[in-house]
Amino acid sequence: MNTYFVPRIRVNILHWKKDDTPLVAQERLSQYEEVVLYSELMPSKTQSPQAIAIHNFFEKPESKAAKLTQFLIFVLIILSLVNLVIEFRYTEIFDAHRGFFDYSEYVILGAFTIEYVLRIATAPNKLLWARRPMNIVDFVAVFPAYLELVLHAFANTSSVRVLRLIRVLRFSRALRAFKLFKFGSLFKKILRYEDTILQTITPVIAMFIVGKSVIWILEANGLWIQDPSLGELFAIIGFALGIVLSQKISVTYDKFLQIEERVIQLYGTLRSLTLILNKVEKGLGEKVCKQWARDFLNLLKDPHADNALIQPANDKLYDVMSTVEPVPGEIAMLHGDICRDSAFCLSKKVRLTPRAYDTLLHQATMLYFAMIVVFIPGFTGMISVILASYTLYGMYNLTEDLDSIIGGEFNLIDIDLSEMERFVEE
Repeated sequence: MNTYFVPRIRVNILHWKKDDTPLVAQERLSQYEEVVLYSELMPSKTQSPQAIAIHNFFEKPESKAAKLTQFLIFVLIILSLVNLVIEFRYTEIFDAHRGFFDYSEYVILGAFTIEYVLRIATAPNKLLWARRPMNIVDFVAVFPAYLELVLHAFANTSSVRVLRLIRVLRFSRALRAFKLFKFGSLFKKILRYEDTILQTITPVIAMFIVGKSVIWILEANGLWIQDPSLGELFAIIGFALGIVLSQKISVTYDKFLQIEERVIQLYGTLRSLTLILNKVEKGLGEKVCKQWARDFLNLLKDPHADNALIQPANDKLYDVMSTVEPVPGEIAMLHGDICRDSAFCLSKKVRLTPRAYDTLLHQATMLYFAMIVVFIPGFTGMISVILASYTLYGMYNLTEDLDSIIGGEFNLIDIDLSEMERFVEE
């Protein structure tokens, strides 16, 4: 998460409490992230009261008027998308009532423009505000409409209609409206965008949407092949590809759970060993066991670490244990459990999906999307592109993060090391 230092803002960090469960700790982290993200854009004391009031009206609606405004914006978003569907799907209806649809689009565009201008004008840090992903989408959803109006004077109307398809991005503004209304945990889970698979694959989805939009325009002008009979073939191929991806998810998730289970076993063994060694010498168990756990976590979290470095840590731990039990016995068995479980976790960390198989799966997935763009016509093709790219490419990227255990390409999924980390920090 990118953060920016703003001298006038004081953010109270939510500290981890010893009695926090992993779920409670995660909730604390999400609350802290929301505080930091909002603090970057909260009103400055140097702003006028009117600017602060307008800023809060749109960015943090609490009054009935503010919430009603957000609801009306949401309705306009839906109406804009309805207009878009009618224009490209039901051309007879659109042509018969072109004046009505054009004027309604002007009203919607005017409302969006006024809202955008007021929001950026009252933002304390305009550059930072404009760089936020959702605000970029807001700009992209409004600006092409004005570009289209200008191009009408220099180009054929039909040649610039493709710009209207960018209105689809306006639906993302509905997600912002839901977030502002805070409709509960259900909407937070369904409509969450930041730090999700959807956010990571948005550029890919956008690329295929733009490609399909261009081909859609060519289809409408009879300049592209159209064969609706291919739909069944692509449905079968997509189903088969989904099965292959689900199998990879099953394998990688099983590996994910196995490592989590072994880490918990390590945690329990270290706890037991700590108590035993502390009985012999006060603080001895905590010193050596925590140092071993610290070395183990450093190796587990570093994807490029030399896993053989765990051996010196094992030797140091055994040297201390041998002073308590010169003849190998029950304590030595605990050391054996630690060595076995740590070796399992570290070896599984680097046992990734074979590159040849992974490359083939990735290329097959992208090729499938490209074929949908090229051969499935019209509105059906657009919906197929959106759903297939989100579902299948999302599944592929999910397996990538699961396979990496910690970090991964998108750093979205990590194994739970909270017990071990708490043990080290106590």
